[in-house]
Amino acid sequence: MRITRQLATVTAVSLALLAGCSSTSDEPQEPAATTSTPAPRPSATPDLPAVRSYVAIGDSFTSGPGLAELRDDGAFCLRSDHNWPSLLARALRPASFDDVSCAGATTYDVLQPGRGAAAQIDAVRPSTDLVTVGIGGNDGNLFASLVSSCSGGGGTCRPFLRDSAPAILDETVGRIAKVLEDVRARAPKATVLLVGYPRIMPDSGTCASVGIPAADTAAVAGAEEALDRSLAAAARQVGVPYVSVRDASRGHDACAGDRAWTNGADVRDEDGIAFHPRRAGMAAVARAVQTELALGAGVGR
Repeated sequence: MRITRQLATVTAVSLALLAGCSSTSDEPQEPAATTSTPAPRPSATPDLPAVRSYVAIGDSFTSGPGLAELRDDGAFCLRSDHNWPSLLARALRPASFDDVSCAGATTYDVLQPGRGAAAQIDAVRPSTDLVTVGIGGNDGNLFASLVSSCSGGGGTCRPFLRDSAPAILDETVGRIAKVLEDVRARAPKATVLLVGYPRIMPDSGTCASVGIPAADTAAVAGAEEALDRSLAAAARQVGVPYVSVRDASRGHDACAGDRAWTNGADVRDEDGIAFHPRRAGMAAVARAVQTELALGAGVGR
């Protein structure tokens, strides 16, 4: 099902306020059912370990809203067959690939069923030997609050980052750790990787696309860095590898033009929605995860 400009525009409007389709309460959102749709396979990569069963858990930065084409089983979650788990699966060639990532997901949605649909974690089974997890930015409405507080120069950006963001991140560390612990409990022999978020903001300067004043740019970039550190802390707490893409995405922020891995408020048709990864960003994250696997994370340890 190809995404049209109308769908991309509607989605961008709804997600520009939350840059992650995050929930405004602890009410569970409906995750999509576990999927096993085969994808076209490129030539094998010799350095990658053998994978039998791969499960991808995550939010919109994993599911890939606005990237054509949507998977037939992932329309509710805006799950694209060009997201980074799909690209990774094409390289790994697992016997089974279950992508249950969903736009708007929080750690709550990973662990709890909602409105008759299974929780994302239900896709993880004892036979699963690789699980990737990309979650955390929607918890506590972090992305939503960051965009709404820091867009337009209303003077609320720095107070939010100073007074609210640290407490949100502190709580998020424990929630992500809980997800990782539960994944390992369900699949004790699986390799579990926590995967981070590419940059949206440059370290300094701004551009019309992001709509954030230059005076607030450094503070927003600092919040992104703090989220990256929080993810790393959660991974250390549980003892799983963390694949950060923050350093790799320097110079590929939403202000980087044709080199951008993420969109600002302006989007190109079928290349992601507002404040989310473009195809180039998804490919970069997939490469980073492949590198982690090839360099010794192993599978099924």
